[in-house]
Amino acid sequence: MSNMIQSSTEHMDMSKSLVFILAMTCGICAGSNYYNQPLIYSIAHALGVNPDQAALVIVIGQLSYALGLFVLVPMGDFFEKRSYIVVLMICTGLAQMGLSFSPNLTTLYSLTFLSTFFSVSTQVLVPFAAGLATPQKSPQVVGTLMSGLFMGILLARSIAGLISTIWTWHAVYLLSGFIILLFASIVWFKLPVAKKTVKLKVWQIYASLFTLAVHEPHLIRRGLVGGIGFGILALIFTTMTFLLANAPYHFNDFQIGLFGIVGLAGVFATPWAGKKIAHQQENITALISLSLLILAWIPLFFAQKFLILYAVGVILAYFGLSALHVLNQNLVYRISAQARSRINSIYMTLYFGGAALGSFIAVYTWKHSGWIACASIGLGMAIISFVIDRYDFYKMRQPHDRRLSH
Repeated sequence: MSNMIQSSTEHMDMSKSLVFILAMTCGICAGSNYYNQPLIYSIAHALGVNPDQAALVIVIGQLSYALGLFVLVPMGDFFEKRSYIVVLMICTGLAQMGLSFSPNLTTLYSLTFLSTFFSVSTQVLVPFAAGLATPQKSPQVVGTLMSGLFMGILLARSIAGLISTIWTWHAVYLLSGFIILLFASIVWFKLPVAKKTVKLKVWQIYASLFTLAVHEPHLIRRGLVGGIGFGILALIFTTMTFLLANAPYHFNDFQIGLFGIVGLAGVFATPWAGKKIAHQQENITALISLSLLILAWIPLFFAQKFLILYAVGVILAYFGLSALHVLNQNLVYRISAQARSRINSIYMTLYFGGAALGSFIAVYTWKHSGWIACASIGLGMAIISFVIDRYDFYKMRQPHDRRLSH
């Protein structure tokens, strides 16, 4: 991997205000992909389609995001990062505004695809910020940005439900587009220019993705662990509207979105995980995170009868995944400082590919077999993720591998 792009960006003092702004940017961009989840019934009613058809925007969004991760994120190692991040945000903002005027399902699907495809700016921003920070502060910076990302996803559902209930679902996307464009201008003035020496052509950038995938099985294993974990959460949140909009709860858009905010407890997992990793406690972080993803299904099995147990299960799952994701990103970033955008591309493609699979499983299984079948699949996914994680840590302890040592 000697023919990498060498970044000459110096480490800088990442002030709390700058990190906060970047965390908000992550939350706003990532959250824009999740406005549709509590709005499925409203969108279906407005467009005159059934909820199953409307729910496919969730799957389309996850697949499009995964494609953007594979196609667009690697180019963060080729283009000047600040400019590239801003261009992606502008494209996302314009597509979000277009969504507010969707007259039919085809337009909704198409603009959802474009909006989520370009919204991968966050996945260029996070490794960029990690590289700007000093090695000592990098885990905490990543943890804070991921806190912002997860908080944005959670608040997006509640905000979307509230705006849809007060006005209309169209207003959700119009406001979202405006805010993303506003933050694009803020990022332009706040981030430094990332000067770099380019030694790879565009086709070599993509070829190096396959080189990394083949020669870094550790990266693939972490991607599978994270992808299955995110698939679990996608399964939970995709079925949330179906579960809460029907008997015995009969929630409206705002109530569904508000319930999703219980996962906000998971935001506290990211700084906790960052501190654990900074103290070289990766293994205990992984064990706790994945144990929570498994244990979450005990209360979740009773979600159709007891709302409090449903809430407890969501909190456990979100906390577990949030900590696991921060751990995974810190582990894979150690592979190569010069190829972080491409490493992040591979990891996040697997991560959101898992989410797309989880969303599809949720829609299909709910329609044909109901919640208990969904919960059983979710538990099985958590166990598989745990097994892959234990194997990866076993491989990292081998004499030739020193990934657990700083």
